[in-house]
Amino acid sequence: MLLHLLTLLSILRRTFIQPFPRLSFFNSSDGVYSISAQCVLRVLIITEDMLGSSVTVRLQNMSQEHFLSPLLGNFLEGVSAVLSVPVEDVFIFNIQPDLDAAPGGILNVSFSAALPGGVFFPSETLEEQLYLNRPRLTSLTQMEVLPFDDNVCLREPCQNYMKCISVLRFNSSAPFISSPSILFRPIHPIAGLRCRCPVGFTGDYCETEINLCYSNPCLNGGVCARREGGYTCICREDYTGE
Repeated sequence: MLLHLLTLLSILRRTFIQPFPRLSFFNSSDGVYSISAQCVLRVLIITEDMLGSSVTVRLQNMSQEHFLSPLLGNFLEGVSAVLSVPVEDVFIFNIQPDLDAAPGGILNVSFSAALPGGVFFPSETLEEQLYLNRPRLTSLTQMEVLPFDDNVCLREPCQNYMKCISVLRFNSSAPFISSPSILFRPIHPIAGLRCRCPVGFTGDYCETEINLCYSNPCLNGGVCARREGGYTCICREDYTGE
């Protein structure tokens, strides 16, 4: 009798390294019957950078157990094909039912993906690529991929007309989730936001205007006059230029 392949993904929060697999074989016999099992342990280290560069995909009519077995491989291969990255550079760290949906209705899958050199896709780039290729991703994964549900940025918290970007932050580790062939330990992040501020503004919500005249940028005695998002140099007689 051959036991199911058991893959253990333990998610830790430390410095990022590539997932490292450990392969073990087990054999047991009572003198009449014998069984063997193969266990692959994969440990993935989750960092704040990974969380801040991640997205959450919503899958219709999906449970945690069904996602892990047998559809996890399909999802990883589909995402890697859409993003044109190797499968091993797609890092899933959370699978969690949508608490606002009916039981067994929507599954939220959070992940990040690495570019060559270990730099992660920005979350907005991931979201754009997956949104534009949603029909293809649905076909490749054999799952119904729903549009993104960005509740955090709906109230438009960023001031001065800047873009709001949803980001995840570490909250807590979660219990193991099991399926017939996989044991998976996710983390439960919390949703936050990041504002992309224009030149001349700073703060969590781009609410603070920077005095760009503070560094005396004007040359040859020019007078620096502040304006929204920048400054203007008022030149002395016989001088011109920015």
